[in-house]
Amino acid sequence: MAWIWMRITFNLDTVSLLLLLNFATISKAQGPTYLYNFCDANKTTPNSPFFKKDLNTLLSSLSSNATANTDFFNTTVPGRNPNDTAYGLFMCRGDFSSCGHCVVNATQKLSSDSDCTLSKRAIIWYDECMVWYSNNRSILSTFATRPGVYLSNTGNVSNQESFMKLLFRTMNETAQEAAKSPVLEKKYFTRQANISGFQNLYCMAQCTDNLTPQDCTSCLTEAITELTPCCSEKQGGRVLFPSCFVRYELYPFYESSSLAPSSPADSKDTQDPVYISRNCSTDAVDNSSLLYQSRLRTLLANLSSITASGVLFSKGKVEGTVYGLFMCRDDLPPILCSQCVGNASDKISSDCGSSYKEAIIWYSHCLLRYSSSESILSIVETNPRYVNLNIINTTDPSQKQSVYFTSSNILYDVAKQAAYVDNHNKYATNKSRLNPSQWLYTLAQCTPNLSPENCNGCLNTVIASIIENLNSASVTGRILTPSCNIRFEFFRFYRDALANQPPSLLTHPSSSKENEKGHSQTIILIVVPSFVSVILLCFGCYLLRIKIRKSSKHVLKANFGDESATLEPLQFGLAVIKAATNNFSLENRIGKGGFGEVFQANSSKEAFGKFQTRFGDNGAITNR
Repeated sequence: MAWIWMRITFNLDTVSLLLLLNFATISKAQGPTYLYNFCDANKTTPNSPFFKKDLNTLLSSLSSNATANTDFFNTTVPGRNPNDTAYGLFMCRGDFSSCGHCVVNATQKLSSDSDCTLSKRAIIWYDECMVWYSNNRSILSTFATRPGVYLSNTGNVSNQESFMKLLFRTMNETAQEAAKSPVLEKKYFTRQANISGFQNLYCMAQCTDNLTPQDCTSCLTEAITELTPCCSEKQGGRVLFPSCFVRYELYPFYESSSLAPSSPADSKDTQDPVYISRNCSTDAVDNSSLLYQSRLRTLLANLSSITASGVLFSKGKVEGTVYGLFMCRDDLPPILCSQCVGNASDKISSDCGSSYKEAIIWYSHCLLRYSSSESILSIVETNPRYVNLNIINTTDPSQKQSVYFTSSNILYDVAKQAAYVDNHNKYATNKSRLNPSQWLYTLAQCTPNLSPENCNGCLNTVIASIIENLNSASVTGRILTPSCNIRFEFFRFYRDALANQPPSLLTHPSSSKENEKGHSQTIILIVVPSFVSVILLCFGCYLLRIKIRKSSKHVLKANFGDESATLEPLQFGLAVIKAATNNFSLENRIGKGGFGEVFQANSSKEAFGKFQTRFGDNGAITNR
């Protein structure tokens, strides 16, 4: 949990408040995140209902237009006299195409807040939007920098002097780009700058659409100036004015076309695939090899077409010359996979052409690679790789140790799940508590052509490079390699894989009784035929035994006539005969007849009586 210093400025007076807030929660909440609101002390009289009625009409108009996928809107509700006229506007943060839910929440809060019900001016800020109204028309045409709200993370950065220089340079460049748009067009821009190693700075600037470029520049310049008293040497901060705002962080808090989104919006079902990075090998193909280039184009076209069948992974080759594969994230529906692979195929063809023997490209939803070597279809490769780690330094030794051990265990666990539990798709996600106030969401995936051991080895190699940074900081981010990838964030960025299955494979809760009935019927259909089969088998064995016994009687009668009735009960088993003759010992042998050798049985009347046993060629036994 982080401390945030908030300073609110009203006109020339400054009031400072110290609030205890969870900084990660502010930037990663699932719903609209309320920041602050200001209601002017200049109020209408309770006996004058006209302005309040007009204000309610204004707020209702703002809400209805916000739900119509509009990112900026201003309007006027005329009153019976000029003092009762209500002017208002809302603005969505620039990386959101709409913010209807946020504006609805904001207007409801302004309507229900007892301090605002009679105020002639009020403004409310959320992380995703801003709503502002007044009885003064100037809010629709000129820029305002009061009231102002300043938020900062109290965590300090290292190498403060060089950081502040980088911050102001990057923020000024961001503001210049945001202010370029003409009146009534979006004035928004973001910029990323590298601090050192894997540590980046992320900046955002935005003005209301109704400002001229000159007014937008003036507003943002003043906001950037306020970063010094507000947020000097801090790891993050923002300055909010009615007409503009600036913000910076050490993690990607916005969506960007040049960077894989690292925000809750990354999990939206409708989000298109976002390009991340690519690598074209330095090993070029002979320009005269037109055949290779033609086969490469054929391979990429084949891989793109395969996605139409709904598969999330496939590999292929063309004439034993060029080999390739694609893999989509396992939690995505086939339509997004198909779109991603198509985009990746087009871009890798454009960026790398057909002049390289090997290339790979990563999108937020998929990877695509090809090579002139067949080995890419079977061996583990962890290079080249894309690394994007968001490092938040901490000086608390106990916190460092806790983050190190907890994060390491979580990452290794999800790697084992991907490698050994889901042996078919080599994919796993995990949600684990990092500390009492924060969850860590992780995703690990290998190309399905790897063995479980190779998958686990690939992910462990990736995790080892992550752990190096855990020694000194709290880390989120992702690492992408040709054979595996892993991502971990403080917010949920993936979907449930079950949600992508066809409707016919999903079980509706209301059908549980029908399912139980179906299971019972299945059990009956299996058990009853099995039981009947066993009964029939036993009965068949019984009939066979009777038939054999009758056949034996027939043989005796055919050989010995009426004596067979006497001989039948005198038949003995081999074990009994061995015992009676001492295992056919020579001492018991008394001679040899036409049917074979003759033995004398032992003289034990209790056991056998006194008889001679004679074996014939047909196995018949007689006594004399």
